[in-house]
Amino acid sequence: MSRLIKMTPEYIEECRSDFEKALQLAKLSDGKLNFTKTFSSDDRKAKVFFTPPAWAKMVILINEFDKEVAWHGVAHRLGEAESEAAPTGPECEYIITDILVYPQEVSAATVEMDTEKYATWLMENIEDERFNAIRMQGHSHVRMAPTPSSVDLNHQEEILQMLGDNDFYIFMIWNKSFASNVKVYDMKENTLFENGDVTVRILDEVGDLDEFLTNAKAMVKERSYSYNSQRTSYASTAAAAKPAAGTGPYNPLSPTAESQAAPITPIPAPGEKPRTRIGAGWYGKNASQQAIPGFGEEDDDPYATWNVR
Repeated sequence: MSRLIKMTPEYIEECRSDFEKALQLAKLSDGKLNFTKTFSSDDRKAKVFFTPPAWAKMVILINEFDKEVAWHGVAHRLGEAESEAAPTGPECEYIITDILVYPQEVSAATVEMDTEKYATWLMENIEDERFNAIRMQGHSHVRMAPTPSSVDLNHQEEILQMLGDNDFYIFMIWNKSFASNVKVYDMKENTLFENGDVTVRILDEVGDLDEFLTNAKAMVKERSYSYNSQRTSYASTAAAAKPAAGTGPYNPLSPTAESQAAPITPIPAPGEKPRTRIGAGWYGKNASQQAIPGFGEEDDDPYATWNVR
């Protein structure tokens, strides 16, 4: 559920009124006063779109680095650019148009910004318009859950304190399974959207992704399973398990009545060593139970060794 970010004059007055009521009704058993105020929030939702190039860049970073890696996203509200249609629904919509990797030092579980190199990187790109729209911070957790660490939460709090009244900022954590943790702080809307409040999609610039997905879902069906009722007798179970003659797919390793009667390995004559016959389950018969010339029963050497492929 979306939540409140900052206290407005209306919320301050509501909080003050409820606090005064709590003071009047309070009975202190240990000389301490505890007051908690929960502000109701509506069920607002947010959508974060990626342009196909931006999505591809982020996916490459997630897939190709075996250690954590961090990046910035160039983002703005959907509809701010002249080439984009303004949002039509009640959701707050944002678009990420590019991904920028900044100077950093990483390990299997940490990312640390190189502050000196980062400052130089910003100065070297001061004329790049993309750097005026860095409103997204993302990083990978490789094969760990995308749950924010205490360092992540502190970093989010630091950036939140720097946002103006009309700003927004997006935080994302992804792993190689593409599980994610997403937060959108929108100061203009005074709302925090996170995880279940946020839908992440690729911007359908060419108009065929939704159609492709619809057609794909029509082709892919989930297999359903059914189970017979438990049989009460061993005999009936065995009978049911035994396929009728001439039914079911051909199984060359399934013994027939004729093959069961024949010995698997011929008995050697006195003084001879026993020899193993590979593929004896076929007994020189093909699928029609016809003898195969030069194989098995018609072979001059009853002890020949065969490799059945």
